[in-house]
Amino acid sequence: MLRSLNWTYPIIFAGLTSHFQIEYRILTKRDDYRWVLTRGLAIRDSDGVPYRMAGSLSDVTERKRAEQQMLHDAFHDALTGLPNRALFLDRLQRAMERSKRYEKEDFAVLFLDLDRFKVVNDSLGHQIGDQLLIALSERLSNLLRSSDTLARLGGDEFVMLIEWLGDPIDSALVSERIQEDLKQSFELGNQSVFISASIGIVSGSTDYERPEDILRDADIAMYRAKSTGKARYAMFDKDLRERAITRLELEGDLRVALGRNELKVFYQPVLSLTTGMITGFEALLRWFHPVRGLISPDDFIPLAEETGLILPIGRWVLKEACCQLSACSRNFLMNLLDHER
Repeated sequence: MLRSLNWTYPIIFAGLTSHFQIEYRILTKRDDYRWVLTRGLAIRDSDGVPYRMAGSLSDVTERKRAEQQMLHDAFHDALTGLPNRALFLDRLQRAMERSKRYEKEDFAVLFLDLDRFKVVNDSLGHQIGDQLLIALSERLSNLLRSSDTLARLGGDEFVMLIEWLGDPIDSALVSERIQEDLKQSFELGNQSVFISASIGIVSGSTDYERPEDILRDADIAMYRAKSTGKARYAMFDKDLRERAITRLELEGDLRVALGRNELKVFYQPVLSLTTGMITGFEALLRWFHPVRGLISPDDFIPLAEETGLILPIGRWVLKEACCQLSACSRNFLMNLLDHER
């Protein structure tokens, strides 16, 4: 039974071309399909008119299956079977084109990142971590409509494309439903695992030209949700992007601040409430930026902790304080000796 045809070369018997090639499916008696490759050559008479064909039939089912598997693997996540970044961006691009065509914001992107997923991997092992990701993907899929897209970007990052929204606020309702559902435990073998997620939301807008930009802003909003307490969602706005750019620039400057001698240590005395005497000193770190001026520790210490720069900075502060203490001790002794003379 001829089911479908896929012409790869034209058959033009009346012209100069005499060869043809065609792939098609055949329904067998066992109700399964086999792919067949047919190649042929038109045999012509003395007047150049084709009067018969000579060719061959080849079963190419395994090759077609391998091609289909390769195509599937190229656009799907190996662990969960969900669409991957490439397929998600393609669907997001199509949603953007529809939104511009009809001039309305009818979709949203939700960027979801699990909170403390590393703790699960470190304490229960990567096998349980993988099982959790699979179970989570199934649970999230059940919360979405068939017109929506759930994809895994890698690690514990998932992203959703919610289409045909009746109201932009609906994306927030979806996030709340996800948060509520995640309060239920995941039963993985003999383990009951609880997990939460931080979600960043970007409402579809005609201001965007590239799907990658929407994904970037959803990621920024997600980090905003994570930094304000986790297990919540945050809507993206342009101020978030500006703060993210500023933060990135600040991180780059902080990485070279030590080498440029921009960090300084100041001291404040520690007094005894009983005697009123000085019992020690507290070292205070300050950053004198060449452009921004004095930057508050509240602005750069959390950044240093997050990026790991706090370790070399901490070692430098300890070394600097010890050197200055040693210098003060020498000056004190020299002044004391001069006074006695």
